[in-house]
Formats: sequence, C-alpha cells, structure tokens
Amino acid sequence: MRTCVAACFAALLALTSCAAGGEELTSSGKGYPRPTIEFPAVTAPGSEQKAVLTIENPGPGDIPVLLVTFVMAAPASPGQGFPVPIVNGGPGGKDPNVVSIDPEPDAVDARGVNYRFGALPEGETTSITFTLRVPKEAGPAGNAITVSDGSEVERARGVRLQTNVEG
Repeated sequence: MRTCVAACFAALLALTSCAAGGEELTSSGKGYPRPTIEFPAVTAPGSEQKAVLTIENPGPGDIPVLLVTFVMAAPASPGQGFPVPIVNGGPGGKDPNVVSIDPEPDAVDARGVNYRFGALPEGETTSITFTLRVPKEAGPAGNAITVSDGSEVERARGVRLQTNVEG
C-alpha cells in the first residue's frame, strides 16, 4: 500500500514538477497556482503548530474551486525513510491531527485529507492556516500538499510540509 501511495505521489509530483520547470501555463492556457508553506523546522512531540499555506494565482484565469490535498511525502533524500505523516486522515472527514482551519473549508472529503475552498481570482493571493498536531514520535514528520484548481486537474502544484520532531 505504501508503495502504491508513493508511486501515485511520485506521478503527481512529476506532473507538478514539469510545470515548475519553465512551463507556466496549462495546455488550456491557464496559469499554475504558486503555493508556499510556513511551518517550524523543529517541533516538540505532540505539540500544536500553525502551518500557513499561501497560494498565489498569477493567472491567466481564475481558480473557481481551490483544492488543498495532503498526501504522504516521499523521503527528503535518497536512503531516508518516509516521514511520519502529520495529516493522515480519519473517520468521518476528521483527522485528529487537524486541530483547526482558518478560514473554514467549504467541504472536506470523507477521509479528512482533501479540502475545498472558494474561488481564487486571477492576480489574488490567499492564506489558509492549518493548526496541526505533530506526531509524538521523534524524527521527520510531514506531508506533501497539492494545491489545485478543482475544475482543471492539470492545474496543480505541490509544496512540502516537513518538520523534525525532537524531544
């Protein structure tokens, strides 16, 4: 299962990496979102930390439905193991490690890893703050986050959320 998830993530990362490699427009002529993340590099076990996800829509084209998806992160470098996921889903769309989200999403999937927000007009930037509970186990923890246009799957970019749990 982990191998399958890693392979799917690698394919998604390859898709989004191609976009970052110089191509700034999708095949339909729309611009890719530009996500960045602020998160502490080192955290205490079980602590609550704010992850501020900032998304710019450089255009052309509005993003009518903004999707934010947390997936398992690949190892940071060859030979390392997978980081422990911070956001890993839960029953009824409630991940126990997602303490709060500001602003509240319009919808959350049944596993609690896909979040839908409203439109992001061309030229606008938005910030979403996820208050996350980091794992209690020492070592690397994190997720890959994909930001996409819900109306055009090709229009996606990813960013890495990672911390080192010490203590």
